[in-house]
Amino acid sequence: MQVTAEQVVNDLISKPGLGMFAWMCLVFFVFAGVIFLWALKSGQLDNLEDIKYEMLEENGIQEVV
Repeated sequence: MQVTAEQVVNDLISKPGLGMFAWMCLVFFVFAGVIFLWALKSGQLDNLEDIKYEMLEENGIQEVV
């Protein structure tokens, strides 16, 4: 059985629970995308490995090599 795009849209419109779920998913993914782009642009994801070593140095723990 093939499902057409028209049937999917009709189900989203006619079934209120399914439509609300679709909108909530859309809002969530748009919000997550905006937050991810903000993190990239502001440098939050730069040097992820160096942060843990800086934390150890701040606490006075010397790194053993």
